[in-house]
Amino acid sequence: MKRAIALAVITVGIAGCQGMAAKVARLQVGTQRDEVIERLGPPDSDRSMIGFEVLSWLDRRPGRFSLSHRDYTVVLKDGRVVQFGPGLIRRDTKTTLQIETGDP
Repeated sequence: MKRAIALAVITVGIAGCQGMAAKVARLQVGTQRDEVIERLGPPDSDRSMIGFEVLSWLDRRPGRFSLSHRDYTVVLKDGRVVQFGPGLIRRDTKTTLQIETGDP
């Protein structure tokens, strides 16, 4: 009986641990704002930049010796996704934004 309960707890825990990366990867260009928030939860940051709405999430994962994290950004124009992915937003030109991953 104890083994069955432990197995059930582990199974529920694993199912509930779907990472932010997997959730963000399932987004598509054109997804509506409400659906993004329904899938990813409330953003840690919501701001406007040069006519775009920028939503950001900080994926916090406890490590063995430290708390590691990765930022995920979704850029919306007129309430629909135009770009998304890991990284922070930066202004690319006077009228465009780019998600900067920090990877070379």
